[in-house]
Amino acid sequence: MLQGLLNLTLAGVNQTIEDVLDEYPVHPYQSAFAMPELRQKLIAHIFSQVPPRHVEGVQASSSAIQGNHYTRLQARLRMEMLVRGSILHILRENAVWLSRHFSNV
Repeated sequence: MLQGLLNLTLAGVNQTIEDVLDEYPVHPYQSAFAMPELRQKLIAHIFSQVPPRHVEGVQASSSAIQGNHYTRLQARLRMEMLVRGSILHILRENAVWLSRHFSNV
């Protein structure tokens, strides 16, 4: 069960990363995070900031569903902010390495 939750959370994080990176220029953002090393660092940084999402099979009333919509929107916006901050953090942390890598390409 834990593996399933981890995969669900990883899929959500990866999708958010893709969505956010689509708004950034190809160079250096998309190019940098196309590299497996930096993508893994980005994912690890995000996971260190947020606990895995838990899935519960609870049936809710219509008012709870409407409230849940706002909660999900808030969570999505928080995740996007976390991804944006993590992108900048990883780029700053690896600036010298990236500079050398891009100058060799």
